[in-house]
Amino acid sequence: MKQQYDLLVVIPVGPNCKIPFIADTLNSIIHYCLCPYKIILIDDSKKDYGAQLKQNYPDIDVIINQQRFGLLGGLYITLSHAFAYALDNYQFKVLLRMDTDALITGYNPQAEAIELFAKNPKIGIAGFVKRGKEPRDFAGNAVENYWPMHQITTYALTWRFLSKPKANLALRKLVIKALLNGYAMGENIFGGAYIVSELFLQKLREANMLPDYGIRKIYLEEDHIFGLLTKAVDFELGDLESGNLPFGVSWRSLPTSPEELYKRGKKIIHSTKIYKDLNEADIRQFFRDKRSIRAEDEFSPEIKA
Repeated sequence: MKQQYDLLVVIPVGPNCKIPFIADTLNSIIHYCLCPYKIILIDDSKKDYGAQLKQNYPDIDVIINQQRFGLLGGLYITLSHAFAYALDNYQFKVLLRMDTDALITGYNPQAEAIELFAKNPKIGIAGFVKRGKEPRDFAGNAVENYWPMHQITTYALTWRFLSKPKANLALRKLVIKALLNGYAMGENIFGGAYIVSELFLQKLREANMLPDYGIRKIYLEEDHIFGLLTKAVDFELGDLESGNLPFGVSWRSLPTSPEELYKRGKKIIHSTKIYKDLNEADIRQFFRDKRSIRAEDEFSPEIKA
């Protein structure tokens, strides 16, 4: 019988990741996740990062890619292997996929997603929804989304299809399936961190899309591919980012200051690499201090005057 968890966390690890930062991300999960959970690292580093981390975190699962798949379609393959492993070994309510430069910053980051999927089982993937050329995030920042719209149109629907006919034929077939189910060109859930349902992953597997090696070499990022796959199997994208919902994510930096993210109660943030004049060590220290303060508050008796 498969073990049951409320939350699975899948983290892909590449060759440029830093062990101390990965450890800090793992510590944030351990601190804030109060539900039954399991962490799965999928190691694409070829540097034994997963094995090194396993020594200090014996309860995590480590999957090692036998060959490096890299980014773009390769990351889609890597994540598909991890998602398939999750389905084979566990039952779960939701699965959080997060980069090593993402961080958990609030208790029970899975709670809103579980509620969302329960209310609408047709939502398969949720986080920061990007539609149109320049959507805005919860902080009001304009976010570029023209690139996937251009790439999909160019390589699936114009003469540039002939540049990689085999891969682009697979892309064209996928685009047609998605369009028939109401796909808006280029729509996706931002890939640095998002949550998927078990039902959605099961449907992808039934459709032979977990993975579909035929689309490995298409020139799209992993999150753009999963946006297409979601609509191809007739599922929807869900919002968990707007207002005070738990995601506070952006591509190369934080979407707003660490202080504002904490004030707004954001529970899942990305990217910790930089924010204005703050570097990754500074940002992680800010949230590590917050974890320490909360731990002291929880385990120290209240002193009343």
